[in-house]
Amino acid sequence: MPDDIEIPATPDQVRAAVAGLKSALDAHLAAVEAGAGENDPNVQAAYDALASAGEAYDDALFSAYEEVTPFGPVEGLDDSDDESD
Repeated sequence: MPDDIEIPATPDQVRAAVAGLKSALDAHLAAVEAGAGENDPNVQAAYDALASAGEAYDDALFSAYEEVTPFGPVEGLDDSDDESD
């Protein structure tokens, strides 16, 4: 089989990815609730894990069903693109 052919995700893989996303959401909330301020490394680590889990779920969902979620990457958190000026 050529390397450029992608095998679709199985329903079990999609369910595992969504379980990972749910777990990452819980871990992120727990880190935020216990956070020690704006630059808490535990919150940042939970944020990164949540972003990764969301991407894994999106990839599996699309691979298996060609469906997407309404969640996407955050373009930037600065106010430079703010049109309310």
